[in-house]
Amino acid sequence: MLVVTNNPLLCSEPNALFVDGSFRDVLVKVRDLVYSGYELVTHPLFASLGMMFSPYRTVVLGESCGRASDYEMELVENAIVTYDQATEGRVRFAEYDEDYAWMDRSLYQSALEDQGLVLNRY
Repeated sequence: MLVVTNNPLLCSEPNALFVDGSFRDVLVKVRDLVYSGYELVTHPLFASLGMMFSPYRTVVLGESCGRASDYEMELVENAIVTYDQATEGRVRFAEYDEDYAWMDRSLYQSALEDQGLVLNRY
């Protein structure tokens, strides 16, 4: 398992690949890793449009299997396009960054629990 994140609350997480950049930078890194063969465990986008305004994103990838499926490659490419369209012209309010970091961490933890990968640690 590989955890790709730009969330400072998760930078010390086991198997974390910390991306020093934006939500979009995380998506681009995830795309590159999927193209190199890693499998998506969690979806690259949030289910909520409101969370697209978060500066943080954490995506869980499975072990590299050698070649990603066409579906996964298309999914991650479309995630970048969707993110760009949804956030075009957005105004960032930095005073909410800490709340977004906590929400991203909570969603990450929930995803791991759904996959049976970790007990509640937070």
